[in-house]
Amino acid sequence: MRKFLSSLIILIFVSNFSYGLNDYKSIEEVKSLNYELFEEIGLDENKINYVSRVIYSTYKKAQYMSSNGASPQKAVSLDKEADEMLLKVLSQSELKKFNSIKHKLK
Repeated sequence: MRKFLSSLIILIFVSNFSYGLNDYKSIEEVKSLNYELFEEIGLDENKINYVSRVIYSTYKKAQYMSSNGASPQKAVSLDKEADEMLLKVLSQSELKKFNSIKHKLK
């Protein structure tokens, strides 16, 4: 059980910092690289802009946190914070679709 829990925490930590694996230079780059995915979810232009800003800010926070040796608990809070920001403009179903394709983000 302990190994499973440890593995789960590490998986969450790595997946939450997946934004950090990309080397985004700007919010516009996030938008242009992922535009087709955002359209696949059914987002309009305003929602695409907002989601791109959330992704970029999460990426920057993850980058900062990883450079300062963040713990897995902070990674979980970063993911929850991003979901809270996304829920300001996305419906539950849109957020669910977004989370299901999050691994495809470039």
